[in-house]
Amino acid sequence: MLRTLPFPDQRPPEYIKLEGEPVFDANIHLKLEVPRSVTSLKALGYDDNIITECPSDFGVSSAFRIFSDEGLTVMRDVCLKMYDNRNISVGTGVNRLGSYVRGAGYRSKFIKDFCDSPELAEHLSAIADVQLARHSVPAVACGVNYAPEDITRAVDSWHTDSVAFDIVIMLSDPDGFEGGEFQYFEGTKMEGQELLGISGEEGIDIDLPEERVVTVPFPAAGYGFMQQGNMIFHRARRLKKKAERMTMIPSFVVVPAHAPDATNSVNMAGWDDPCLSAELARHEAWRAAARLEALVDNISLHDTRKRLVDDLDVALAPLLEFRNRLSKDVN
Repeated sequence: MLRTLPFPDQRPPEYIKLEGEPVFDANIHLKLEVPRSVTSLKALGYDDNIITECPSDFGVSSAFRIFSDEGLTVMRDVCLKMYDNRNISVGTGVNRLGSYVRGAGYRSKFIKDFCDSPELAEHLSAIADVQLARHSVPAVACGVNYAPEDITRAVDSWHTDSVAFDIVIMLSDPDGFEGGEFQYFEGTKMEGQELLGISGEEGIDIDLPEERVVTVPFPAAGYGFMQQGNMIFHRARRLKKKAERMTMIPSFVVVPAHAPDATNSVNMAGWDDPCLSAELARHEAWRAAARLEALVDNISLHDTRKRLVDDLDVALAPLLEFRNRLSKDVN
């Protein structure tokens, strides 16, 4: 199986490590099923030129079972224990997420091993029709969203993700709360953003035309759906009354490392999660090194100077763009 970057051997000091957790065992804690339906990017209105630039034509799936009953029980307990160690962050948190944990794998080995499990990655790879591995940026590899304390706020407003593939797993009984539905726009992200008058990935809590909005139902806790999140315009609506609504959002990266990568490190560099800049630097250096290694094997002695310059630009551009974004904060 193709691998991703290992978790760092350090941990941000703000994140409190849980003790006495059960050991994750895929044979005990997973019950992976397949979605009944998948909506392609083509069906959402993307043209072939855009789809060609994506890892696959996969768009979003219906909800399918991920956890066994025992796995759900353990994961709920772990995520509830992390609640008092939530992120205190601006970045996306200031206008999107109400209450959340990023980098949950630093706090919980059970969560880290779940997100890192080859069984999960292979299952999702088959659904998305592209080889995936746990995301190489720990902050987004293992995330948890909680209901906001102020229920006048959306759980998560209309946005696209800074990574390509993720799954949204419902950890609470969906019959135990009103509102909070997960929805996506039945169209391209560009069209949805234009209707709301926004650009980029950041969110806004305004309603789109009901006839263009699809609600993804969760049959029960322990079920989740998959999306190519940087292409799907989506949100989680406000709760109608205070209640537990807890979801887990593991993210994944396309492998091998020299494959095209949709991770928006430049955008994430504006978030203030502890140690995130270093995580992103590891990711971009890893991807650039793989692209350069592939270039070594592909360079021909007959290549023109223009071809060599173009190939080097392609290999180095994401790393240099991220480096230049970081430099704005130190100069």
